[in-house]
Amino acid sequence: MTQDEVKLTREQLEKMNRLHRRELRQIKNMSEAQFQIFRKNFSFGHLENITRAEAHSLLTSMLALNLQLLADLSPISSDPAGHRRFGS
Repeated sequence: MTQDEVKLTREQLEKMNRLHRRELRQIKNMSEAQFQIFRKNFSFGHLENITRAEAHSLLTSMLALNLQLLADLSPISSDPAGHRRFGS
């Protein structure tokens, strides 16, 4: 593994999947005033000027990526520890 690679486990991906799904449901059901408070605790951090629509799009994209990474982690893997590696 190189310095730029990140190693993710199935458990980490599933945990983030649950968090992003919960946040997506919350965003859909909250008012703009509620969102203004929520975004300070948004899981992506430091996105102080993000709008509700942008947050929704970001979470949807992250969920799609997460599901693809989970699909790529087949039960029969060349990596017996169940890790996914990717780099920039």
